[in-house]
Formats: sequence, C-alpha cells, structure tokens
Amino acid sequence: MAKFQYDNPDALVAGTVIMQLVSTLCVGLRFYSRRWKRQQFITSDWLVLAAWVFGTGLSGLMLWGVSQKAMGYPLGGTIDDPAAVNDRLNRAKHSELSYLLIGVVALGLVKLSVCFLYWHLFSTVMFRRFLIFWMTVLVLWILAFVLAGLLECGTHLTAIFGTPEEYYQYCQAAMPSGYAMVSSDILTDLVTVLIPIPVIMKLQMNKRTRVLTLLVFSIAGLSVGASIAKAYIYITATQGLGTEDAISILTGIGIWNLVEVQVGIIAACGPTLRAILSRILPIEAATISLLSLLGVTRLSSSKSDTLPSFVKRPSTTNKSNKAGNSNHHSEEKLTSFSTTTRSTVTAVEQDEHEMAVKCGSERA
Repeated sequence: MAKFQYDNPDALVAGTVIMQLVSTLCVGLRFYSRRWKRQQFITSDWLVLAAWVFGTGLSGLMLWGVSQKAMGYPLGGTIDDPAAVNDRLNRAKHSELSYLLIGVVALGLVKLSVCFLYWHLFSTVMFRRFLIFWMTVLVLWILAFVLAGLLECGTHLTAIFGTPEEYYQYCQAAMPSGYAMVSSDILTDLVTVLIPIPVIMKLQMNKRTRVLTLLVFSIAGLSVGASIAKAYIYITATQGLGTEDAISILTGIGIWNLVEVQVGIIAACGPTLRAILSRILPIEAATISLLSLLGVTRLSSSKSDTLPSFVKRPSTTNKSNKAGNSNHHSEEKLTSFSTTTRSTVTAVEQDEHEMAVKCGSERA
C-alpha cells in the first residue's frame, strides 16, 4: 500500500461522483435505447439496473465516509495498534463491512446480467444448458460470500469493531475468506467474459466480421482488469496491517471495490449501446481504423462488407431496396439453417436479431 496513498478527500469525492455519473449515463442510455427502438426490456436490463442501485449505495457510502472523516483522513495509527481504536476507525470498519456485502451482491448482479444477455443472443441448446449451470454457480457465489462476510467472526460479529486482540481471537477466518473472494471474483469474471468466444469462433463468417464481433464482447474484459486491480490492493493491504495507516488501508479497499462495481456496470452496458452511440460518436471510422492496424482488410464482395448490426448499422441512404432484398434473402437462409441445426434465434432486440440472421445465413 506504500505506493498508493488515500489521504486526499477531495480526490475521493471527485472520483466517486465521476464514476457514478458515467455508470448512470450508461444505464440510462441502455434503457433509453430500448424505448427509442420500441423494444421490450429484458432480464439483463433489470439486473444491471439492480446492480446500479447497489453501486449508487456504495457511492453514497463513500461520500458519507469522507464526510465523517472515516475515509480519506489518515488515522495516525495501524489496525494492530490498540490505542488507534476509536469512533473514526469503527465508522471506517462499519463502512468496509457494508462495502463487502453490498459489493458482492452488486458484482454478482453484473455477472448475471451479462449471462442473461448471452442467453438472449445465442440460442443453441448446449450453450444455454451451460449458462443455466454457470448462473447457478454465480447465485451460489453471491450467497456464499455474503454469508462469509456476516460470519467472518462466527457468532462474535462485534469483534470486528473491538480491540486487535478480540479481532484476531474471533475473526481468524476473515483474511482467508477475503483471499477466496477476490480470487474467485477474478475467476468468475474471466469465465463470464470467455463464455461466448467458442460460439462466435464456430460461426462461419469472414475474418473482419469475426474480429468486430469479438471486439464488441471484449468490452466486458474491463471488469476483469478492475477485479485484478482490487485483488492486488486487497492483498497488499492485508500484508501492511501492522505498518500502514488503518484508515488508509480501509479507504483503499473501499474505493477499489467501488471502482470494480462501477466499471462492471459500464462494461455490462457497453455491447447494448452500439446503436445509439453510433449516432453520437464516429464508431464506424474508429472501428475500420482499428481493423487496419490489426491487418484486417475489407473484402471485395458486398456480402463481406456487411457487419453485424450491433457493431455497425448499415447505411440506408440510396440503398433501401438493396438492403431489403438482402435482408429477405438472409432470413430465408436462416430458416433453412435453423431447421438443420435445431437452433433458433431469440428476437429480443433488432440489432441482436440482425446479428443472428447474418451469422446464421453465413453458416448456411
């Protein structure tokens, strides 16, 4: 923790407010996009909204902690120092316990939201069976670490706020539980991000389309980076219990917990915002430039130039008749493909449906 100092309350407040505003904007745009395209809200939307509510609670908790000088104001003593136990430290410990419990629930909801988005995008039987299994694992993960946080001191929960002697006597499971939580958090994030890759790689599509599709889903990889950063902060903090300032340690763990939750919410919303952001930002030009850097060139055929709709919305200027004929032809090929493979496409979103039509027609 020596490399990171959390003794600037103004910076903590600014960072908290900025992250909250960005996550609120992403969730708001996600729901506005559904209304804008006159589509029904799906389970994934409600789960990410629930995660945002918990994330907002974490932001409020951080702001409250700073206002009470329980976060961002060094204590001048370590957690192992009996003389350092006072009201400020106990308020910081209360905040940290709340961060643990609320953070686990929020992170679990983000992971479940991403899984339900996969459910609506891909409809193969084996894939959905695995998703059911994985979502069950995620629910158990949430329950396990919420209970672990509540029972880390057994029946002596108040020992968390007592003297160091009481803490080490009754809360011996706290540190192993924390290590298990941060490591399993990284693992579940990684698996959740990698889930759609085998399905995408099996689809018969040109290299350019495949890369674009993978790039869209790789946005969720931001959550993996955030969970790794939080794990590093947690491990280094526990190694400095006897040397680092107590409130600085708790502030570091708390703010990085908040970062992971907010980044996870933003990453979960990313793939669903393509349509509305394409009207605001030069996504197409940036994507083509990135592909050029990767050595992926545009293919000559008009069919190869068609991208999945959630990556790039095809222009309809002077091409409406051609686009209509192409879409009708693709839908006919998708029907034939679905009959032979026993795979169906869930048309919950126009962009997602068009992507599935494209992928299905190319496989046919």
